Amino acid sequence: MLNTLTNSPRQIALGDRVTFDTDEGYQAGTVNDLRRDVGNGELHAWVELDHQWQGMFRAVPLAAILPALS
Repeated sequence: MLNTLTNSPRQIALGDRVTFDTDEGYQAGTVNDLRRDVGNGELHAWVELDHQWQGMFRAVPLAAILPALS
């Protein structure tokens, strides 16, 4: 379980349901893994997207994750 921001009480763990805003609108899914970016070291959640083919993931920076709406 990791904090999303330095002084934030919100934490992200594997299996959490999350939402995030993209240029395609809000998307939702389940956190499958937490990985660091090779270039800048920023931590990303690998989110398996709802309403997509099974196994479709998106790397989402932790700062961009919102609590799941439901």
